[in-house]
Formats: sequence, structure tokens, C-alpha cells
Amino acid sequence: MRTILIHSPYTSNSQMFDPNEKEQQDFSTVKSSIDKSMLEGSLTRINDPAIYLRERLSECGYNLKSADDSSINDCEWVFFYDSMSVRPYYGWRGLARKIKSIILGKPLLRNLYDECIRAGMGNRIALFLWEAPAVSPENMDPELHKLFPIIFTSHDELVDDIKFFKVCVPQMRQFPEFPQVHFNQRKLLVNISMNKFSNHKDELYSVRRDAINYFEQAHPDNFDLYGLKWNQPGTLKERLIPWLRRSYISYRGAVKNKWEVMPNYRFSICYENVRDVPGYVTEKIFDSMRCGCVPIYWGANNINDYVDDEAFIDRRRFKSDAELDEYISNMTEQVYDLYQNAIQKYLNGPRFAKFLPPAFADTIINTLKL
Repeated sequence: MRTILIHSPYTSNSQMFDPNEKEQQDFSTVKSSIDKSMLEGSLTRINDPAIYLRERLSECGYNLKSADDSSINDCEWVFFYDSMSVRPYYGWRGLARKIKSIILGKPLLRNLYDECIRAGMGNRIALFLWEAPAVSPENMDPELHKLFPIIFTSHDELVDDIKFFKVCVPQMRQFPEFPQVHFNQRKLLVNISMNKFSNHKDELYSVRRDAINYFEQAHPDNFDLYGLKWNQPGTLKERLIPWLRRSYISYRGAVKNKWEVMPNYRFSICYENVRDVPGYVTEKIFDSMRCGCVPIYWGANNINDYVDDEAFIDRRRFKSDAELDEYISNMTEQVYDLYQNAIQKYLNGPRFAKFLPPAFADTIINTLKL
């Protein structure tokens, strides 16, 4: 059986294909000693598509596995996940990453790209651009793109079906069942996310914090905040001057699974890490929908091309958090049920199917002619 390797800076082979492994995207900020069950709102979003892809590729005669220390001899393809897997120590961010690894005594990441080039595999390598520009600005570097014959991305403006091929950020196939909570028994609003920071001009981390600040003051008994790092210093300034750190009275700690929390709320804040990246639609809106919680979304500027208008609340419709508050606080149960019905229709329809593992696997198999 021929081999295809995935080179990811985030997971090892045992993690990538373990159905019980939790998502952990930000390995630079999450300590390894933190119990996996405490990762904020974790789902097997990464693992399930990878597991399904491995099953499909096995049917085609390929063994898909994480690169780890595997040899590239007799390797058919190598998939690189994000710029960090290609040039982990490039630029000032890479240099800082390298220095940190050396100080902490961590092994440096493998330079698999150079290995592939030396082995004459330049036409059998593919790059997957998963992270948003606010998280990994290097993903948008044209010099990085020149290194690969094929690139898979969710960014619609890059897609040309020649070098850049469209993949939606894949979601897990099955979602656990959870108790149904009546409209009158639900709290108003919830946010489940990690507290992050970015200097990118289109970042939405600060917008998310603004919403949290507003709603915990306006609805102290009807809004809750969950996730990691909301009770820790988030910036160097906050570390050096602890009293500058914002304290969130609505913070309720981390959660094991979103479906254990979200069904108890009518609405959830579902802001992407960055706004106005066409086609960049991640798990945030879908997790909320699948938990029976109406999402308030802000992110992809063409979200309506992917999700039915009636199935979510578009934050861009409102001039302020106060205006949004007025809308959701005064929503009747009848109107709320219309959203819920639209959500179920969408989740059972062809538009959402584009985000499921079968569509993801089909794109890769067909594009690479496997």
C-alpha cells in the first residue's frame, strides 16, 4: 500500500487519528500539562475528517499517516498543514518560536519540505491553508505559495482551480444527542472561546471582548462566558502589570464539550478570529447550530453563500451591541422557532453537506487523481 504523509505542527499520528482526541489548535499557548478534558469547547473537528479521509484513501490503496519520523522513501504525496509546517522558523515570529523551543528544551520541528525537494518530490507536495490571517499571516505570503504545485484553501479569492483548490473547513460527521431545553428555560446568551489577541487589522478578538463586556454588564444573570485564558493575563503588558488584566464577572470556566452547555442558551456569540475573509467559515457557527442554539455570526463577508440567511443572526445588521441586545432580548418564542426550523432544514440540506468529511475527501481524491 502506498503512503501519504501529513506534516502538521499541531498533532502527532496518535492524536490525528484518535476519535477521542480533543481539538487543540493553539499549542503555543496551551500548556501540555492541562488536562485534555479542559480544552475550551473542544470537539473532534480535526480528527473526524482526518479519520474519514484515511478510510477513503485506504480504499484507493493509500496509507494516510502523520509524518512524525516517517521516511519519505516510496511516499506518494506529502500534505503540509499551514505555513508553520513548511517554514517553522521563518521571519521574526519563527525566530521567536525557535528561541522559545530552545529555552524550553523542546525538539525543533522537522524540515520535511527540504527533504521532499531533495528527494525530487516537488510535484507531489500539497499545502493546506487552514488558519486565518489573524492567526497565521504567513499563510497569505505569495512566496510560500510559490513553493507548492497544489494548495487547498477555504479562501474564495485565492481559488482558481489550477493551483488553488477550494475546500470548506470540514466538520465532524455525527453530533451527539443532547436534552432539548424549552425556550423559557434557556438563558439569553453564551460565548465559548479562547481569549486571544492579534494585531491583524481585521481581527475579531477585540470585537468579541467588546461584546462580552457589554452583555455581562447588561445581563449579569443571563449571559455566561466559557473557555480558556479569560482568567489569565493575555498580553505582555498584562503579565508585567497584573492589575491591568480585565476581570470577567461572567466567566464560568472551561467546558469539556459545547453540547453540554450551549443547549441551555437561546443564542451564542459565534465570531470568527478574523472578518471579511471570503469562504473562511469554521466550526463556530455550525457547533452552535448543531447544539440547537441560534448563532450570532460575524466573519466571512460572503457567509450567505454558505449558510441560509434564516438560520443565523448576522451581526453586521446591527450598529452596536446595544442594538443587537434589543433584537435578541425582545425576540418572541414564535420567531425563535422560525430560526430553529431554518437551522434544521439547513443542517439536513446540500449546502451544509459541503462542510462534511465526504465532500472534503472527494475534493482531495479528485484533485490529486488518487
